[in-house]
Amino acid sequence: MKTIAIELVFFAALRERFGARMRRDVPRGTTVRRLWREVAGASPGLSRLPVRFAVREEYVEPRYVVRAGDEIAVFPPVSGGA
Repeated sequence: MKTIAIELVFFAALRERFGARMRRDVPRGTTVRRLWREVAGASPGLSRLPVRFAVREEYVEPRYVVRAGDEIAVFPPVSGGA
């Protein structure tokens, strides 16, 4: 099976957990949902966290199929405000 190279960029608490960036080789046809489950799978409960994804500065749905060279930004849920 052919693989493609992508890069993940993490924000907020996810950056503390995974670092700022992570390069991965994934099979063609991989969705961001599947990618997130694989990355977060080692941490109990983390894969169920309702994260948001963006590619080329546009939010994408979890069913988005990654392409070679994509940079996927991963945002955790945010809270706060007054």
